Amino acid sequence: MDKKHHIAIYTTASIPWLTGTSINPLFRAAYLAKYGEQKVTLVIPSLPLKDQEHVFPSGIKFNSHLEQEKCVRQWVEERTGFASNFSIRFYPGKVIRLSAATQDLPRSLVCNVHGVNPKFLQIGMKTIGKQQNDNQAFSKGVYYIGKMLWSKGYKELLRLLRDHQKELAGLEIDLYGSGEDSAQIEVSFKKLELAVRVHPARDHADPLFHNYKVLLNPSTTDVVCTTTAEALAMGKIVVCANHPSNEFFMQFQNCRTYDDGEGFVKATLLALSDEPAPLTDKQRHELSWEAATERFLKSAQLDVVPTKKISKTSSRSFLSTSLSLTRKFEDASASVHFMGTGFLSSQPDEEQCKELGLAIPSKKKGFSSGRWI
Repeated sequence: MDKKHHIAIYTTASIPWLTGTSINPLFRAAYLAKYGEQKVTLVIPSLPLKDQEHVFPSGIKFNSHLEQEKCVRQWVEERTGFASNFSIRFYPGKVIRLSAATQDLPRSLVCNVHGVNPKFLQIGMKTIGKQQNDNQAFSKGVYYIGKMLWSKGYKELLRLLRDHQKELAGLEIDLYGSGEDSAQIEVSFKKLELAVRVHPARDHADPLFHNYKVLLNPSTTDVVCTTTAEALAMGKIVVCANHPSNEFFMQFQNCRTYDDGEGFVKATLLALSDEPAPLTDKQRHELSWEAATERFLKSAQLDVVPTKKISKTSSRSFLSTSLSLTRKFEDASASVHFMGTGFLSSQPDEEQCKELGLAIPSKKKGFSSGRWI
């Protein structure tokens, strides 16, 4: 009998929708299956055509789940640099509105089991080269990037800046994001005496961000903290709250935490005056999906350890990542951030049943014209 572990990863979103709920499970599946020691299946939603237009950017649509699977594999293979060795299965889904929520569970274990897209480590390597050559890697100061929802850190950031405008006099900050709270957020930040510029959402790997030195991330609701990890991988200083969700990042010298408003001011001003410390090979590995996979297997207490040990990926290997896939996914992803997919609470429609090979549900019987139909 096959003694390999069978790991099924269920998620409620999928490429080409670019959100953590689609990207992180996809990378996890790729790296878990990389050496063939586990059988991995990624289970993602299949949306009817009428719902795809609400979720997928730039009018992208798939007439079959096979078309979408091809897109998913191309996306992850161009970013990891190796062929995907996992199965993809679809379940019928529909579009719903989502709200963020976390909860404490008995005997739960908290562990950071996410890595960063290899392209951020590639950017970090280029940054080190600039620092070593002319020490002019960072020509810009402070920024924040995130979906423009008050719950995504903007409320905390506004309060910190408003309460300490005098101490932070002269500070310039750029905000990047899109979302349903965009208008309110822009108006509120424009009322500050500080120079705050608000910009539409952009992919965090966009060259626009390469020269920023400091990321402010006051959010305590995004427990995955993808943005913080990406900024650290690019070689930046991150100023974030002393919070359990940031505990993993505190091992990095470029992570500066604060406990209160005064600490925020001190950490921000010091970060602007300092130069980021170049990441070591070990630190780069800790941010990679290889290391995240190791942590996942250990946390899950899986007894079968891959015979071919997951090795620490050398810095140069990250440079082979292909970034040739069209950028239209990245550019438009934030505009639909508030939409999601979920398991159907009712029967899938006839279109989905035909597409996924499911039995077409029989029509409900009723009484009409004096006879049962």
